[in-house]
Amino acid sequence: MSTHRQTARLHRLAVALALTGCAAAQAAPISLSNAGFEANWTNASFVGSDGFVTFNYSPTGPAVGWNFGAGTGVAGSYSLLSAYEGSRFGFLQTQTQALSQSFTLADAQQVELNFALALRQRYAAGQVVRVSIDNQTVADVAATTAGWSLQSLSLGTLSAGNHLLAFEGLSGNSGDTTAFIDAVALDGTAVSTGGTVPEPHSLALVATALAGLGALRRRRAG
Repeated sequence: MSTHRQTARLHRLAVALALTGCAAAQAAPISLSNAGFEANWTNASFVGSDGFVTFNYSPTGPAVGWNFGAGTGVAGSYSLLSAYEGSRFGFLQTQTQALSQSFTLADAQQVELNFALALRQRYAAGQVVRVSIDNQTVADVAATTAGWSLQSLSLGTLSAGNHLLAFEGLSGNSGDTTAFIDAVALDGTAVSTGGTVPEPHSLALVATALAGLGALRRRRAG
């Protein structure tokens, strides 16, 4: 291949990478502690059972991760329902206080929440779970199926710093109704007010192309 043709090819590559090398940012997990409610606790405010499932209300301990308000806690797989993952899941029984956890972002991100939701069988329907971020309601999600259903919600663009994710039961006058939640996950995609930031591999390709172009120009000049 002629030097002129090599130069033109490298020039096109450098320009293309400079313009489009900022590939779409990829979503990455945001760390939550005990997101699947599997960690052991050292104390619970009350332990009860309805003959099918045992409820551990407001468990506490160094590894539980969540702050369990009144009416919330951890239950486990039983004859009518296995955990979505692992052997345990969280619950929100009747009208509850918040089941919440704080998390920290190093930079501004577009955040998506995913979790599994199920309705407690053989008891009243009607439980609705309110999802909020930083005390602002994101959505009210009804637990309508006895089996697990996957829920996905956008939490919007969150700034760098600390944030509070919370779930609350809003059953109102629906009787003894309970929602189960499991496999809570947050995924974030970095955002920038100055446009999309090139990924490291794209920057490396640009640098390589420009270096090659410079070498060819020096060779021709020499």
